[in-house]
Amino acid sequence: MEQLVGEEDKERHLPTRSRTSSRYGIRGTDLGFSFEHAGRAYFLFGDTVGRLDRALDTIATTSARDPEAGVTLDFLADGDHYLTIQPPGVSMAAFEVPVSGIDLSGAVYVVVRTNHTQKKHDWSTDRTLLTRYTPPSDFRPIRVVSERFETMSIHAQPAPDPMPGLPAGGPYVLAWATATYRKSDLFLFVVPAAHFEDGVGTVYFAGTSPAGVPTWSPRESDAAPVVADGTMGDVSVTWCEDLSAWLMTYDHHKPTGVYFQYAPSPWGPWSARQEIFPRPEAAKFIHDPESVPSDGLGGPTIGPNDPETTLGSLYAPYVVERWTKVRGGELAVYYTLSTWNPYVVVLMRSRFQMHAASGRPSP
Repeated sequence: MEQLVGEEDKERHLPTRSRTSSRYGIRGTDLGFSFEHAGRAYFLFGDTVGRLDRALDTIATTSARDPEAGVTLDFLADGDHYLTIQPPGVSMAAFEVPVSGIDLSGAVYVVVRTNHTQKKHDWSTDRTLLTRYTPPSDFRPIRVVSERFETMSIHAQPAPDPMPGLPAGGPYVLAWATATYRKSDLFLFVVPAAHFEDGVGTVYFAGTSPAGVPTWSPRESDAAPVVADGTMGDVSVTWCEDLSAWLMTYDHHKPTGVYFQYAPSPWGPWSARQEIFPRPEAAKFIHDPESVPSDGLGGPTIGPNDPETTLGSLYAPYVVERWTKVRGGELAVYYTLSTWNPYVVVLMRSRFQMHAASGRPSP
């Protein structure tokens, strides 16, 4: 639909709506997990190419309610610079990024991935850490979330839905998680909202009983997949109240692409996956160094990557829940998508025709 960051829309050769370079000194960034806070949508971005000349992460907000009318991002500031996520004593170098966020009764929490080895394709030491954000710029480390799960999508239990199958002790914060990046199944754990900071009462989905009832364990090692896949990466799970269903988008390796599934319960059963965006070379906004003539899409890039020779990619399809629409027999989901080269984030829309299933409309 449009390029959200950078100064120029690389495909259309027009100024972006947010003009992040001239307004904030941000040339490029990736990711963009979103959550609601104080009536606005907040976006957590990853390693950033910008005025600070370091691969630090940042946050933007928008009041936009209708993405069809265009989306302008306002980045949070720390003095004269864009705000960076730097919890004291926590490494936030390259590949150490925010992976999820949530508002609980007005308090903002950000989960970050840290402790990366900086070795190419090595995720063996990564861990996720919970921080609490207090404006304007304080990120306080709270606790280690996991030394196994590296990416996750967290969501408060919808109210007033009692959600049969969850253990006693709720309401919960639900977390869908993957382990080694793009070499993982999908897992689920839940944390009592009242104990989100200390993690007391966390339990992991451990499979279903012969009668189909979900079972739960306090041991992370007992976690069983809710989706057995093996090559999942960045995951976004949102709640669609109109359908009483969970919607999931994720990037996938072998085959590469963006995929969609849905389920009536957090643990499933999840529908068969649908490809909603194919390989990068199908995109007119992702650089292909072999295109003749040149597609003109190269740059910005991050690190030592050459703008002309670096192949673009697609990853981190994070749905913006406030923009999900159900009208008539159609479901529309809107999500951010990172493209690697150019190193920017674009806004995507996918539409689904719905059919009757189990007595309710389903995508």
